Amino acid sequence: MTGPAVSSPHEVTDPAAVTLLVQDRTRRVLGAFLGREQTVAGAARETGLDLRVVHRDVQALTRAGLLRVLRERARAGRPVKVYRARADDLFVDARHLPPQAHDGKTTALDTLFHHAAEREFRRALSDFAPGWGLRVYATPDAPGFAVLEGPRSARPLSPLDKWQGPPARMLSGTPTARLTAAQVTEVQRDLILLMRRVAEFSAANAGAGQPVLLRLGLAPLTEDEFRNLHR
Repeated sequence: MTGPAVSSPHEVTDPAAVTLLVQDRTRRVLGAFLGREQTVAGAARETGLDLRVVHRDVQALTRAGLLRVLRERARAGRPVKVYRARADDLFVDARHLPPQAHDGKTTALDTLFHHAAEREFRRALSDFAPGWGLRVYATPDAPGFAVLEGPRSARPLSPLDKWQGPPARMLSGTPTARLTAAQVTEVQRDLILLMRRVAEFSAANAGAGQPVLLRLGLAPLTEDEFRNLHR
């Protein structure tokens, strides 16, 4: 027994239509017309947006070919237009997406992460009895000194071997490494499993617990980029 046929999505390439699809509000308005007939007033009620805003967005979506007028419903005064999406499954190739479709949110998340991590680390430092600071000390090897950030009692160990800092509820790091293709795949799998575990914890907590932002990433570097990081 076979399931229902899956139709191919309608590909959108027109720049005006793509611009509307990557904007949260106009995409939300369009959603009120996907898979069903709808009026402007009905879309405003469904989305909770101002009627005038929805009317402007509907006009823009219609001009871009994403909505079409099915018919006009007679009433006293001006007839009411009934719309439906031109297609109920839309696809935009990533090559047609404007950079700002991703960069704005990514920048905001990065800024929020660094702000929250710094705030938590400062809170932990204030409760950390031995004190935290910067050590510059002589060594027998070139260049004759080393720099260590940590508590007074810290030994020159990698944080991956032993964390000697304040017990903060945050973790931040940007390690670089040389990995084979198979090792990259393994690390990707481990990161996905970690994200799944966090999602399971969050679902089980049902709204309780401390809000957190998990930032993970893995990206290949060019040789020049790698060398510049270690200069």
